[in-house]
Amino acid sequence: MNQNSFSPKARWDRFEPEKAGFNPDALNERIEVLVFFKNAKIFPKSFTWNNKEYQIETITYNWQERLGQALVNYFSVLCAGQMYQISFNNSTFRWQIDKMIE
Repeated sequence: MNQNSFSPKARWDRFEPEKAGFNPDALNERIEVLVFFKNAKIFPKSFTWNNKEYQIETITYNWQERLGQALVNYFSVLCAGQMYQISFNNSTFRWQIDKMIE
């Protein structure tokens, strides 16, 4: 077997943050989120970031990704005319604001 053919990126559960590209626009800050659940789905209603509360007017898009063993739920949300991306990690139960969308 040829050892040079091994690719760690071939496995879906591999996540190597040190090799991921640096994103200067990423916030990755912890937030508090008020949510409700309906039919096994998550609906964020508002979040608190830097001691300010943001009311979510619309969830414009949501998706899930696997990062290693964790399942992360992402939400693109509209608050007072500004778009944000927030996420929930199902393994750590951590909500965070990922970025402001221009």
